[in-house]
Amino acid sequence: MGEAGVSTMPPELSGAVTVVGLGVMGGSVAKCLRHRLPEVPVYGIEPDPDSAVLAARDGVRLVRSLDRCRLAGGVVVFATPLDTTVELVGKTAPEWSTAALTTDVASLKAPVIEAAAAHGAVAAGTFVGAHPMAGSERSGYAAARADLFQGADVWISPCAPADADRGPGPASTAADAVRRACAFWEVLGARPRVVGAEDHDRVMTWASHLPQLVASALATTLADAGIARAALGPGGRDATRIAGSGARMWTPLLRAAAAADAGALAALEERIRAIRGMLEQGDVEGVAQLLEQGRRWCGPQD
Repeated sequence: MGEAGVSTMPPELSGAVTVVGLGVMGGSVAKCLRHRLPEVPVYGIEPDPDSAVLAARDGVRLVRSLDRCRLAGGVVVFATPLDTTVELVGKTAPEWSTAALTTDVASLKAPVIEAAAAHGAVAAGTFVGAHPMAGSERSGYAAARADLFQGADVWISPCAPADADRGPGPASTAADAVRRACAFWEVLGARPRVVGAEDHDRVMTWASHLPQLVASALATTLADAGIARAALGPGGRDATRIAGSGARMWTPLLRAAAAADAGALAALEERIRAIRGMLEQGDVEGVAQLLEQGRRWCGPQD
């Protein structure tokens, strides 16, 4: 058995795996498969020559487009920035619809699901959105890891309600697609969690976008104050680590969720304004109470 307790690809996904985009996320999918299931052919599409060379050394079969891959019975994974994924999902539907499963790794699901759902029953039977809660502030195939998804939650968002009890039709077709998606991500070591696209994106506004914006704001504020990162202790380094994430990945996400992200920032601004007021009035006890609330939210620490 492999590290995830799965030694083979499930029978319903018996073909090759094609990864579109071999950065940290897509590269980690490819590396994991090459490590755990070397008998499964892995195709890759990657315009960056450095990442492409590294992937080829690991046994990934580099191609220029989906129509050059063995798609029937296999899996297609879109691992590109959100705007590129949305464009490709719509443009290449005739190709990916021949696969047994098509999925993605974008951290917003509604825009991708909408692009896939435009193809109706085809999408319900083949496309299932996914968002692994794993990653890195680094970029490129060189930062990919074969164990990136081990033990990580992965949110699974179907194109149609996955209600298998409604009998034949789009719902039961979607339920089958969800089962295939869960089986695939389990092969990679992840723990699937099914959620609707809108619910997923609402949570990500608070759980992912807000921390990123706060970390970047903190980093630039420290820079403006002349504080070098080398001067930070462990807490400061932890609080600013994700500020190293690339703007290329985040720009389309923030564009798609601008209103929701602004609302989350407004809530945080109110809290920061209250803290500043306490400090200006010498109400250190009030700040201490807030610190205690934060500690309780974090729960027991190792």
